[in-house]
Amino acid sequence: MAVLVDDARWPAHGRLWAHLVSDASLAELHAFARAAGVPARSFDADHYDVPDVLVPALVAAGAEQVGGRELTRRLRASGLRVSQRAKREGARRQPPDWPDPAGTTAVLLAAGAGTRFGGPKALARDDDGEPWLVQRVRALRDGGCDRVLVVLGAQAGSARQLVPPGADVVVAQDWADGMSASLRAGLAALAAAEPPVAAALVALVDTPGLRPDVVRRVLGAVPTPRPTPSALARATYGGRPGHPVLLGRAHWSAAAAAARGDRGAGPYLRDAGARLVECGDLDGGEDVDARPTLAP
Repeated sequence: MAVLVDDARWPAHGRLWAHLVSDASLAELHAFARAAGVPARSFDADHYDVPDVLVPALVAAGAEQVGGRELTRRLRASGLRVSQRAKREGARRQPPDWPDPAGTTAVLLAAGAGTRFGGPKALARDDDGEPWLVQRVRALRDGGCDRVLVVLGAQAGSARQLVPPGADVVVAQDWADGMSASLRAGLAALAAAEPPVAAALVALVDTPGLRPDVVRRVLGAVPTPRPTPSALARATYGGRPGHPVLLGRAHWSAAAAAARGDRGAGPYLRDAGARLVECGDLDGGEDVDARPTLAP
């Protein structure tokens, strides 16, 4: 059993398109397509039409890239192919009945123990006593995110009490493995959310300079009015990569698989050609490792 994608060679609507198929079952195809954020409306009887920009992410998520002839041969051998004549005569399979992914949820990573910091950063407060968690959630909401999901780990019970009302919480059980574990926990929770989310904006709790205008600039870096499943962008500060990072749904599986330790998904973002969004004029982008004021 395999999900296959061919080379993007068919022009339409100002870009090139490829085909996504299964050589075993439509159930396998639909499950893979939904996880990757491929819209249900792009299903055409025996395949999904996918734009060229999605092909690398689909391959990274597990699709086998083959030539057009090989894809056609294996689709015919599977018995799933619907001929053009059958399509014209109306004998075609209906698209799956699920809503297209929409909206952006912020994923706020706040799971670490903060060893150099003096304690978990999820418990930190500013000089006026306001929790960092409250400040980051407010900035993400005011910047345009539809929802906020906070990923907790170390001292999760205490940290949960500081999460503002309306924000969701997931606990990364393997938080001690580093930022990558928190990222995987957050993206896994979003992947299971209903209705499906189009994009995640990943931010860190230890960036006190995160402001709504930074969030708005990164969200606005995509060419469409709202982020889509193919969106991929990250903030830079004086040319240095930083956060927040915009991850369209099509990139979640590949980014989570590529993340290691505290490196997160940086190598994947670079290789996948993430759009770089300079934000140095809005914020310095530094995280904080000085000893904090911690919640009791």
